[in-house]
Amino acid sequence: MVAIPVYDHTGSQTREIEIDPKALDKAVRRPLLKEALIAYLASQRQGSHNTKSRGQVAGGSKKPWRQKGTGRARAGTTRGPIWVGGGRAHGPKPRDYSYALPRRQRRLATRSSIRYRLESGRLFAVEGLETQLQDKPATKHIQAFLKGSGLAGAGVLLVSEGYDKHLYLSARNIPKVEVIERRNLSAGPVLQRHNLVFTAGALDALVQELSQ
Repeated sequence: MVAIPVYDHTGSQTREIEIDPKALDKAVRRPLLKEALIAYLASQRQGSHNTKSRGQVAGGSKKPWRQKGTGRARAGTTRGPIWVGGGRAHGPKPRDYSYALPRRQRRLATRSSIRYRLESGRLFAVEGLETQLQDKPATKHIQAFLKGSGLAGAGVLLVSEGYDKHLYLSARNIPKVEVIERRNLSAGPVLQRHNLVFTAGALDALVQELSQ
């Protein structure tokens, strides 16, 4: 059993919750985690890069000099790849880099990534934070929690049980802090952020899911 520290909204530890790592996954599947991270990062690429070929560069339709008698190599345009200002040969074009792992592998990778954070002591929980943000968004409450728990300035993935608009708006301007719903949790975001923090509701749902 591994203990998960539970903090209040000020960052003070109030209690601990014990979870069996084997309930998440029988072992940390490092090769699968690597593949899941690569797939996640590839899906983030815009792929909007574009270069012009010789047929897309403006100008150059006139033959620069006559075919024979000049002593120079033959040339039909000044927009070929070997000319300064010419088009690019075999340059990058817009493309989609994204690809998806099979569903079973994605689920295994998610559970294995949570176990990885659990074993490395980087899995935490916070309770009472949603209550502080019930009326309106307030970044100061998120910053107070991060400072009190010693997570300020570190990469933090904050997992909520459902969509919490105030929580999202309160954390979106803090560098290295990301908010995600538990149902959308995947190995990629977990591995990108150094610390994984569940809200009380999200952690209770996770524990209940593992006990079934």
